[in-house]
Amino acid sequence: MPSPTTAPTIVLHQWAISPFCGKVRRILDHKGLAFTTVDYNGLKARGAAKLTPTGKLPVIDYDGERVADSSEIARFLDERHPTPPLYPADPVARARVHFWEDWADEALYWFEIYFRFMYPAAREQAVALLSEGRPAFERMLLGRVVRGMYRKKVTAQGLGRLTQAQVEARFLAHLDALEVLLGESAWLAGDARTIADIAVASQLAEIVRTGHIAGEVTGRPKLGAWLSRS
Repeated sequence: MPSPTTAPTIVLHQWAISPFCGKVRRILDHKGLAFTTVDYNGLKARGAAKLTPTGKLPVIDYDGERVADSSEIARFLDERHPTPPLYPADPVARARVHFWEDWADEALYWFEIYFRFMYPAAREQAVALLSEGRPAFERMLLGRVVRGMYRKKVTAQGLGRLTQAQVEARFLAHLDALEVLLGESAWLAGDARTIADIAVASQLAEIVRTGHIAGEVTGRPKLGAWLSRS
């Protein structure tokens, strides 16, 4: 563990538009930690598979120690840099944070995937971002791959078996619920920013980045204000 006076060397291996990589960037910013990034755009994505046994991003290198998975990275960084905390000390608030993070990572994520890859304009924008800085043929190749790949994923998960109107209605109900909750408290779990806010905001930020439904997120006053500070 580094001494308090020694800044660690942190490298984030990422896809820039991954909500989980965005989650780690928000965590690092929350902790006030400097970091550099390595992007795996286009065919460079094959290199991500060599970083860890799971082959998934995000991954961080922290003073030579490698950590994968956004939730594992969150716990790792909170142990080494406890201030400001990601997790409340109060056990009830900590339990709420746990469920918010899990909801964001395991449920809200699928709406992000749906809105990004099931709509042609959003998919084209996402492919362009995922191919930034790479040869044109890689963008064309990636565009062919992602449509079928993500259609299979959202169909297996369940959202892909609904109509677009049904998916949008479910998502808007979530936004309405968040707007109500944020009318009662400035943050999702407690009186300060936690991993709950970071996890949920990271998913919504990527929906705003490429989704046609972005205005539904930013147009809700309390939700939009919360997202801008989360």
